[in-house]
Amino acid sequence: MTEETFLMERYSLAAARIREIGGELEQKKQDGTAVPDELPWMDYFNLLAEWMTALDDFKIWQTSHEFNEWSLEEWQDFYEKMYAPLRRGYEESYANPDRAAEIFGAEYGRLLSFLASEIYQSFSQWMMGHLEAIVILWELFVEIYTAFVYGEEEGERPTAEAIARAVYWYVSDYSEEMVSWRIQEQQVPDFSLVKSIIVTEDLSDLRYLYRFGDYISETELGTAKHMNRLSQADIDAMADTFVEGYIRGFEINRISLENKKYVTVRGSIGFERVLRSAVEKFRKHGLEPVFFPASTTILNRRQVRVGYQGKSVNPQFDFDHCKDKALYYDRAMANRHLAALKKAYEACREWISANAGPACFETFGESPFTPVMKENACRLSGKQQKLEVEFSNLQAGLAEQYMKSSEISYTIIAFPTPDIGPDYEAIFDEIVKVNTLNNDIYREIQQKIIDALDSGEYVYIRGKAPNKTVMKVRLHPLKNPEKETNFENCCADVNIPVGEVFTSPMLEGTEGLLHATSVYLNGIHFKDLMLRFAGGRIVSYDCGNSEDGESNRRLIKDYLLAGRESLPLGEFAIGTNTTAYAAAQKYDITGRLPILIVEKMGPHFAIGDTCYSRAEDHAVFNPDGKEIIARENEISARRGEEGFQAYFNCHTDITIPYDEIEEIFAVDKNENMFPIIRDGRFVLEGTEDLNIPFNNKY
Repeated sequence: MTEETFLMERYSLAAARIREIGGELEQKKQDGTAVPDELPWMDYFNLLAEWMTALDDFKIWQTSHEFNEWSLEEWQDFYEKMYAPLRRGYEESYANPDRAAEIFGAEYGRLLSFLASEIYQSFSQWMMGHLEAIVILWELFVEIYTAFVYGEEEGERPTAEAIARAVYWYVSDYSEEMVSWRIQEQQVPDFSLVKSIIVTEDLSDLRYLYRFGDYISETELGTAKHMNRLSQADIDAMADTFVEGYIRGFEINRISLENKKYVTVRGSIGFERVLRSAVEKFRKHGLEPVFFPASTTILNRRQVRVGYQGKSVNPQFDFDHCKDKALYYDRAMANRHLAALKKAYEACREWISANAGPACFETFGESPFTPVMKENACRLSGKQQKLEVEFSNLQAGLAEQYMKSSEISYTIIAFPTPDIGPDYEAIFDEIVKVNTLNNDIYREIQQKIIDALDSGEYVYIRGKAPNKTVMKVRLHPLKNPEKETNFENCCADVNIPVGEVFTSPMLEGTEGLLHATSVYLNGIHFKDLMLRFAGGRIVSYDCGNSEDGESNRRLIKDYLLAGRESLPLGEFAIGTNTTAYAAAQKYDITGRLPILIVEKMGPHFAIGDTCYSRAEDHAVFNPDGKEIIARENEISARRGEEGFQAYFNCHTDITIPYDEIEEIFAVDKNENMFPIIRDGRFVLEGTEDLNIPFNNKY
């Protein structure tokens, strides 16, 4: 018996049992054997069984029908039905942890909310052909339902602890299979169905969007329609910017592509015409693209979704369940996951070693999300947070063994979606312009800024009201200024668009208050974010997201500091892309731009690892031939002795816009000042052209 046949048999048994559930519960009601206390539980199992039966009905339909037999409207209706519990019906759904806790109590509620969320997300796994993920989840549902049925017959329900054990062993028993599937998706060409859809489907027929399994909103439909209106020349130009930026990253960083065969492409649903063109262009450089979908299973998904995907079906739902691992996470589970990763990496060694690194095609435009901190959403304990930090370090170290940071590169580019507003097409054209600015012009101007900054021992940054920033950033001493520099001259290669000079500062001597009046980080809108530094490390933090100070600090700790008490300042940069800033002002879209663009629109500070994390020993040079010596700080310098503990595996950029900057200047050992920006404008000689976009009336 083949593995696929065995899986289908298991699926058929589980599906048949699930179909019986509704009838069994209805019979109890008719017989009068169901007491009022049992009705909420019956409703829970019945609703989930109905949803799974609808998916099974769809599977049966697929066996005798062609995909295109349904109209676009029929696909829209079907997707609305399957995703309804996570969208408009979410607040009343059992997937909502507060709703589940209200009905079943906190302990049962968190567990049953988790189960509901996993089931409601599993539709995309079905569409991507991951039958095993469906089978093991449905078997878990049947196991828990059966425990309730037999428990009621014996006069008592299973305890919350018994359900928690079932969840624990569900994750533990199948960790190896789930992790193996995920690594193959990420590394093996054509393992996933995503590239086949991009390359072979008729992209003028928008029904193709529904093959991905992700929820398809007006965003994806509107984006695909706009791509279909563009000429092939425009499409190819966008793909060229994306691919050539990736290739330039290898050239600039002096990394060889000789033994590389693959590139991992992370994209956004709706841009298939551009990515089809990019596939062809990557192939001309000898690189076969690998596409993989964003994962929805608890073992493989991250706080921020990674993979080929559409917009979130519901950001609040994602936020509520991003810490569900708290239900089962312990050292044994972490060790099992790490062992599964090592085995999967080893099995895919051939593909991983030949992978040149990620090329990320991202989108932006949706309204900033300010989460509601729900009382009954799962949260990692202090012990679990420490374990998670330890595991993330070990995982990153393991990945480094198979794909060395010094041997790969990357690129990131972003374009707007229709969420950006009624001026979408005009804004899209503006972003195309921003993404294709002249590298040579910026390189020359940025070199003047670098020369001034290299004269200083530290950089002083002061905000303009209402911004309260006052920061002193210490620079590395240059032993040979004729051949060394602190700042990288960053043009449009790995980090598109053009426009920043950046460094990894020293920690001792770096201090002050960093204030972001409004910033969008890791998918969350932070208001009045305050980070105070001493010795280059965060010593206190707060924000104004709610009136509850403790809730605000918990939000920062959990979602910016990754559960840590502190992080160091890993980067300081000055953005120079005033064209992007002017466009943002003109259309009032600053709050909707991605950090990729926002970081070029003023000075920015990154908390976490340095800009050269795990590649510190690889020499990097600017176009003028000077070596960038600021590749480590006092923490990453201990990597030889401390290994993974010298890294934090996060790097979050926080930008202050030009209009909130009073002054930036470098200060040398004699206290001479070299002004770079004053009152939000560039004042250094030779940088005046950067102010031209400011002078255009928005």
